[in-house]
Amino acid sequence: MPQKPVLLSTIVFFDLETTGLPRCGFKPEITELCMLAVSRFALEQTDASLRVQNKLTICCRPRGDIQRQAASISGLDKNNLFHQKEFDSTAVELIQAFISRLDPPICVVAHNGNRFDFPLLRTELASVRGCEVKLFDHTGSPILCADSVHLFRDLADLLRCLQSTKNDDSGLDSSLDCSFSDSSQPPSQSSPKKVNCLLAEKESFRLTDVYSRVFGSVQKHAHNAEGDCLAVMELVQYLGLAAIDWLQVNYIDFNHFPYMYPPINLSTITDSGRHDLGVSTDRSVLGETESLLETIKLE
Repeated sequence: MPQKPVLLSTIVFFDLETTGLPRCGFKPEITELCMLAVSRFALEQTDASLRVQNKLTICCRPRGDIQRQAASISGLDKNNLFHQKEFDSTAVELIQAFISRLDPPICVVAHNGNRFDFPLLRTELASVRGCEVKLFDHTGSPILCADSVHLFRDLADLLRCLQSTKNDDSGLDSSLDCSFSDSSQPPSQSSPKKVNCLLAEKESFRLTDVYSRVFGSVQKHAHNAEGDCLAVMELVQYLGLAAIDWLQVNYIDFNHFPYMYPPINLSTITDSGRHDLGVSTDRSVLGETESLLETIKLE
């Protein structure tokens, strides 16, 4: 559901590589994290070079096992992560410090982030600190989050249109109307009019597929955290103002995401001191977690 419009200043492209997917009781951990921050005003310039970028990349040694498929896809395993630190309090402080340097309002964008990256980051932050960790910018305002899967689905017709005008030999319908990108009403999940809904439904919105479909080339460094951030950034810049308008009304407060699974050693502070929540029986946490796991799907 579209939110109250926010005039964003900074877009942070965010991606995680992990030990696997949360299936059959497996609890994923972060093995690599990247945050790539750019000005929203620079992204509006579709042909400009994004010279000013702020980046944070961290590799982490997981406590548990890495699923074989995850290691094969990401190239990260127990051997090459052996000398890395775990996702610890220093990592949490780095993330908080990185965000505090950025110009707000801030929107963090991740591909399939609503179902995976954002819930897992919230879980790992709480596991490290032993309590709920909330992220804010330097003004004390919450960090907004958006999922680029939904962005590319909602603007699929515009992506198709821009590609057809870029390459007349692509075989796409050059008569598609691109004019809604200049509309005074920001595009939202419910507002864009699909030129070909049946085609959009059949299209794959895996990041590698969207990238190759739009640019006609294979995505470089796929399933590398920074490589995936760069790919999403290129696609958002390609869409330009239409994408920025969409992000400004299709966001979720990071602090409102459910945990992917009950965080390790989660506790809370009460008037009588520090006490364990007993997360294994906390239905408010487990209910959100179970709901998430029922719907999670790798795009």
